[in-house]
Amino acid sequence: MARRSITARQRVWIHEELQGWQAEGILSEEQRARILDLYETPAESAERKRLRGIFTLMAIAGLLVGVAVFLLVGYNWEAMPSSLKLVVIFGVIVGTYAAGFYLRYTRKALTASELVFFLGCLFYGTGIWLVAQIFHLNAHYPDGVWWWALGVLPFALCLDALLLHALLVALLGIWAGIEVLGFSDLGIWFFGRRGFIPNGAYTLPLLALPGLVWAYRKNSPATVGLYAPLLAWWVILMPFAWRSTANPTHFIGAIGALFLLISESHRSGSPFAVPYRLWGALLTTGVLVPLSYYDFNRTMLRHGSGPGGFWQTLTIVALAFATVAVASAVQHRLRGGPTRFSARVADIIRRQWLPLTLVLLMAFLAVWESFCRSLGAAEKTALVPTILANVAMIGCGLLLITVGLREDSGRQFAGGVLYFLLWAVLRYMDLFGDYGGMLGAALMFFLCGAALFGMALYWRKRKGDLVA
Repeated sequence: MARRSITARQRVWIHEELQGWQAEGILSEEQRARILDLYETPAESAERKRLRGIFTLMAIAGLLVGVAVFLLVGYNWEAMPSSLKLVVIFGVIVGTYAAGFYLRYTRKALTASELVFFLGCLFYGTGIWLVAQIFHLNAHYPDGVWWWALGVLPFALCLDALLLHALLVALLGIWAGIEVLGFSDLGIWFFGRRGFIPNGAYTLPLLALPGLVWAYRKNSPATVGLYAPLLAWWVILMPFAWRSTANPTHFIGAIGALFLLISESHRSGSPFAVPYRLWGALLTTGVLVPLSYYDFNRTMLRHGSGPGGFWQTLTIVALAFATVAVASAVQHRLRGGPTRFSARVADIIRRQWLPLTLVLLMAFLAVWESFCRSLGAAEKTALVPTILANVAMIGCGLLLITVGLREDSGRQFAGGVLYFLLWAVLRYMDLFGDYGGMLGAALMFFLCGAALFGMALYWRKRKGDLVA
């Protein structure tokens, strides 16, 4: 059985704890040795890091080799007859895949085979374009990227290769961006183009879902970290696909709040929640910064673009409540709990009230912008979203601090503290910058420094209490 990977900090902690338990007679020397044998040694940890670094360099080298092959073939391409071109294309693709299978299943060289398969997928994508060039096929060129991604998908799922998942995510992201931003007017593709629905790259979730399911089944949070921003990117593109002229600020903020809701739907301490929390926090906190300024909201109310923003954000609200329902069903199946559906949903809402509140806040702000603009009183109505956005900024900071304390995560705790301090600095500059001058700024930075120092002492004391 493979030994479990731990960090150097975790190793020091477990050594100290085991020595204490042995001194108190809870464990024998043999039991202590058996427990330590479950985890990798410092030498094995160093070797694992070394191999990871080597693999990264080899992946970059493989990419450069692929580029070199492309350039070499391209240099002599025009001088080659069409039949020879096809032989070269299919020969290189089949030969590369065959070498990958040989390395993986005959030589048991998993790392080398992953790199070779990565090269094979690059050659496969190049082959699509070269075959189209040989036969002078004039088609919708983003389709080539889609077929490339479709060819990479089975290798990413069957070979347990994070590198191939990264290639698949990159291809899907590029394809969706080209389709939506460049060809949304063509209409949906379903055995031909249908103009009544805009082109929104709607097959992306279908192609991403198997990889996301694979990541959960294989216990790979890093793979979830690849697909989470891909799905966020696709959802953000939807207003562009539907040619909405509404301001997308509230919509993007609602997506971030939805990701925070998804992260909180995982069990406490789950590493799979981290990618959703990261991207959700980045989107939500980033959007709240401009929304916290009175002038920004006043401009949005003066130059709004109708109810489009409300309908966009209402979609995210529906997705949020669908997430609550799915999370309730999954948690009931895996861990039990209240038997009634309404009781399970109420329990989730009680534990995740802040992300849900942020979703509803973005919907409310979209409604406010859409319908209060017609009143012609931007000076007065802009004050409401400004106050609510400032309250939400404080709430986001407290959420990150709370999650950091709950999961003993110094990064999330520090992120919440720094975001709260960012809010304090922005509000000083916005409200008192013209009046406080240098003395006021000095007081502001002194108070921020004192707050950081106090938080550091609190975190240190808390860590000491946990160890004790």
